[in-house]
Amino acid sequence: MQNDPSLEPAAPAHQPPASRRSRPVRRKKMSTLTKTLIWVGSGLLALLLIGALLMSLLSGKDENASEVPATDYLLLSNSDVSNRVRVEGHVSPGTVESVTTHLTSPISSVTVEPGDRVELGQAVATIDASALQGELDSQRTALDGQFTAAQSTLTAAQRAYDNYSAGINNGTNPEVLAAQGAQRTANEQLTAANGDLAAKREALAASGNDPALAAEVRAAESAQRIAAGAKADADTGVTTARSAADTQLATLATELETARSALTTAQTTRDQSLEKLQGDINSATITSPINGVVMNVAKPGAPATGPVVTIGDDSKLTITTKVREADIASIKEGNKVTFTSGSTRSKEYTGTVTSVASIADSVQQSNSEAAGAPAGGSAGSSDPTFTVEIEVTGDREGLQLGSSVKAQIITAEEASTLSLPLDAVYTNDAGAKAVVVAVPTDSGTYTLEERSIETGLANDVDIAVTGGDVAEGDMVLTPGEKYSSQLGQNVTLGSGRSW
Repeated sequence: MQNDPSLEPAAPAHQPPASRRSRPVRRKKMSTLTKTLIWVGSGLLALLLIGALLMSLLSGKDENASEVPATDYLLLSNSDVSNRVRVEGHVSPGTVESVTTHLTSPISSVTVEPGDRVELGQAVATIDASALQGELDSQRTALDGQFTAAQSTLTAAQRAYDNYSAGINNGTNPEVLAAQGAQRTANEQLTAANGDLAAKREALAASGNDPALAAEVRAAESAQRIAAGAKADADTGVTTARSAADTQLATLATELETARSALTTAQTTRDQSLEKLQGDINSATITSPINGVVMNVAKPGAPATGPVVTIGDDSKLTITTKVREADIASIKEGNKVTFTSGSTRSKEYTGTVTSVASIADSVQQSNSEAAGAPAGGSAGSSDPTFTVEIEVTGDREGLQLGSSVKAQIITAEEASTLSLPLDAVYTNDAGAKAVVVAVPTDSGTYTLEERSIETGLANDVDIAVTGGDVAEGDMVLTPGEKYSSQLGQNVTLGSGRSW
């Protein structure tokens, strides 16, 4: 039976050759975007699978395990434990020199300003010396006149002494010469009287005691006695004249020595007075007594009655602070100090205690007041303070004179030791010190266990661990007293920042 041609499907108008129809159809290549989307999708699928696995694992933990906040646990580690006394003060130079002058004239000029660095011997100010120069000129004239007058007096005294001494030595002294002349006259009169008496006595003997001649003999004897007395007086007169001459020479010698001393005094007075005035003029230029930095200056034109310039030697820096009575017993010379300054904020500096007052500031202030004067009310203070001096050591960069300081004086220290917060340690029922340690388990939780502990130095915050059943790296819970009631329980550790 023939097929009906009308029932056969129509052939395509452009049917490809049989050889071409036999090839496989070529697929279109995937774009880069398509590949990226496939990779991202695959990654998300993997994350979902991992999350599901983690959820499955977590569901295996102890559902009754409580969580310990991150603020309640820490790893036991080494640190420094110390007792500290907190104080405040200001940075000061090791030495402060207040440069003054004995002159009271006005300040002419000040050549430095606060903050300037000066060297030993550098001129820093001048005092008006014009009045001093006028006084020096006037004093020189007056004192030179006194010295010249003293020289003239000495010359006259020397001349008088020399002349009088020469008169004595060469026999030309008038008084001695007059006495010697009187002595010669008395000798001649006595010789004549003796001769006359002898002649009259011979005549009387030859006359056989003639009464008239006897009367003449008596008269001659009287004359001889008078002449002998006159000679004795003349001899005494010579001795007296010579003694008087010696006395006068001694008087002239005294006057000479007095004149010589007066000249020396006049010269000394002149030299000292002029030297002092010249020194005052020279001291009108004020110089620095040390190397350092200028801290304060007086105002030009004001009288120089106080410090003209104040200079601090900052080669050594100190901190003066006040310590409460309750803390002073624990502070000793040599204690280490750490401090921060208001000018450098958080930078930490070091120092050493160099002086600890043994007398309260109020007592020292009372003793410095005049007798019976009040001590500013501080003597009766219920909270006395004691002065402590601290020397800055080590790095000083950034410190400024006068900067405020917050310091901590280390009164006791245990360095590089295991330490814990003070409230991590508690006393258990047996009366022993203990801590609570979180011990990890295989399930990812932690079991709370009590561990004995030995402690050392403690302060208001930390306590040193010196022994016991703990070791570095143990997870310790705090406060210990709080968690001691949960010993044996399993816990988890919360995330966040712990101690």
